[in-house]
Amino acid sequence: MQESLLSQRIERLRTTLDQNGMRTAILSRPQHVYYFSGVMPGASPALLIITQNRMLGIAPIALGTIETILYSDYDIQHGWNVSEAVGQALEKALNSCFPLGRVVGLELDHFPAVWMPVALRHLREPRNLKEILWYTRRIKDAFEIQQIQTNIAGNDRMFQAVQDTLRPGISEWDVWAVIQNTLNRNAGEPVLLEADLGVGAHSSNSEAKPGPDRLRLGDIVFVDVYSATHYYYADTTRVFVLGEPNPRQCQVHSILEAALKAGESRLKAGMPANQVDSAVRGVIEQAGFGPNFPHHSGHAYGLFQQEKPYLIPAESCPLETGMVVTLEPGIYIPGWGGMRLEGNYLIGPESAQRIDQYPSELIVCG
Repeated sequence: MQESLLSQRIERLRTTLDQNGMRTAILSRPQHVYYFSGVMPGASPALLIITQNRMLGIAPIALGTIETILYSDYDIQHGWNVSEAVGQALEKALNSCFPLGRVVGLELDHFPAVWMPVALRHLREPRNLKEILWYTRRIKDAFEIQQIQTNIAGNDRMFQAVQDTLRPGISEWDVWAVIQNTLNRNAGEPVLLEADLGVGAHSSNSEAKPGPDRLRLGDIVFVDVYSATHYYYADTTRVFVLGEPNPRQCQVHSILEAALKAGESRLKAGMPANQVDSAVRGVIEQAGFGPNFPHHSGHAYGLFQQEKPYLIPAESCPLETGMVVTLEPGIYIPGWGGMRLEGNYLIGPESAQRIDQYPSELIVCG
């Protein structure tokens, strides 16, 4: 990652901190350490202290070119010593970073409690950084957009592999293996795979996971893959049916296609998130399936699989140029099954660019 890009991100954070009366931020989530340092620290904890004129890392490895206080995450005599080692390094770092300022931001919903006594010896007013960090990262830069586009293209190829594989008699686990293997081969490395896979009547569970059951003629199969490579996600969903679809399957999927198009028509900078949700949800409600759509109409994403703004009735946050969001209308009918259709979009001033390319219609297989 280019140093100039990291510098822009850091200066943007410093400006936002200053606007909120803070001089210092202490970051603890590995994704945020990566975002500002360009280095993903790994399994052991890492902290990044950013003041108005200095950056200081705490990690078992150097955080790129950033000054880093190194600690050993393993003691050959006594075994793991991570908590104590990080606490000592944090004490040393905070002693060297004055003036921190009166108000210091922490990731209070993540910062481990075991190190809080050390922090509180040095901080007068700790404040939560959650909203500030979201605000700083909400617009994706060119590096992020390129990585997201690459990942989405990998999902498109994965759906094609699923389409080529689905037939009566194979197990849900077989489908899962095709998903994992295809993503890994396309990326040329192991991919972080999180997914929902619903088959037949089990697809009425919006978060269904695969099991040993074998696919049968007439089954619905919905595949929602939120995979990550190089720390960024893609998040797309398609629905397949084994054999010729019946009228109800066609009806439900056509409602989702219409809901997706209604949401797409609202995707542009300045549009409140809840108005996009209203367009998507309205189509499903008008078709009589409102109670069968229990989740959000979509969400932003990037370093995290779900980020603000969520497309829900209560969220009035406006979309902004450069945000990446999903639309994912779904209908789930107990005892019958469920479907979900999801596209990914880059928000622009007047409209949104759809990033995923795999066909959105009901895919007939087997």
